[in-house]
Amino acid sequence: MRIIHMSDTHLGFHQLHRVNHAGRNQREQDVYDAFDQAITKTIELTPDAVVHSGDLFDSYHPSSAALRIALDGLRRLREADIPVVVIAGNHSTPRVAAAEHVFGVLERFGGVHVVYDCAREVRIGGLAIHAVAHDNDSHKLSKTLCEARPAPDADFNVLLAHVGLDGLGSVVGSESSSVPLSAEALSGTGEFDYVALGHLHKFAPASNNAAYAGSLERLSWADDAPAKGVVEINLAAGRFSRDYLRLHEIETRPRILLDHVDAAATEDLTAAIISRTQDVELQRAMVRLTVRNVSVADWNAVDHKAIADTYKPCLHFECEPQMIGGQANNSTPLELREFLVNWPGAQATGIDTEEFIARAEAFLARADQEIAA
Repeated sequence: MRIIHMSDTHLGFHQLHRVNHAGRNQREQDVYDAFDQAITKTIELTPDAVVHSGDLFDSYHPSSAALRIALDGLRRLREADIPVVVIAGNHSTPRVAAAEHVFGVLERFGGVHVVYDCAREVRIGGLAIHAVAHDNDSHKLSKTLCEARPAPDADFNVLLAHVGLDGLGSVVGSESSSVPLSAEALSGTGEFDYVALGHLHKFAPASNNAAYAGSLERLSWADDAPAKGVVEINLAAGRFSRDYLRLHEIETRPRILLDHVDAAATEDLTAAIISRTQDVELQRAMVRLTVRNVSVADWNAVDHKAIADTYKPCLHFECEPQMIGGQANNSTPLELREFLVNWPGAQATGIDTEEFIARAEAFLARADQEIAA
């Protein structure tokens, strides 16, 4: 008995201002491409079932494009006779009970078992999948997980949940409606043959029978996962076998964190920033460089156009100054920060306030660099 575990596909995610030849946000397309690769890889592996541990969509009101991509992928799995179980994560769950859940649409699509407003057991042959959907009530979710028990009449039991665990890091910082739990929440799950977890965006074992599959694309600079892909679990081999867990990699957008530049130890700051491109493949990449210990005067004296020309092959380049003696021109002024904190539209986005401000700061930094170029 082999299953494929995937998670945090975040269909509909978009970032930056770059668009492809069809006019679609390029980062949104990257996410769709990763999902398509994951479906292709899964079909090649011919598993007995697929479990998706939450955040299929980036939003609880996904675009028609995101919904189409999801349905196309699920159709391909159905045509390959691979059953699928999907649970709702915090991104796919409405903030208010009165809102219609998008999983109600998926529920009408044959070949996929969706769980979004409760905990439910799904049987696929001798496999029992105990699916625990995200719940905005953290106490209720924790209680449900603590009470989960394997079915004694099943050949194999898998627990499927979308939760963050203390000590394993965060996803991209604080997230609206995310549920972090203590490790004790899974203390009673040791009898399950596998615990498929979602929410952490890096592939990471949580115990000898539990793992996060991670996202299929790197959606933030906080995600330093060395590889992305789908996880194959050989339930018959057992948790202590070297064949129990395997990550099958897919190709993703190159993301490069360059070694920082220390302005205090640099005579020519422009040259130092440009020199970081040596032996680095910039084509198509997302690239970030931090400049430490830089004064406002030295940062304003940098040849931003020459730097922009050098890094032009990148899909996106961020040069982040860490200032001494004042703020950089691309820092968010206090007045703007106060406006963003109090602006009603910020709450309507469903994004954490600090994350919203961080995105605004990143947008201003990019605009500043492009104007200079």
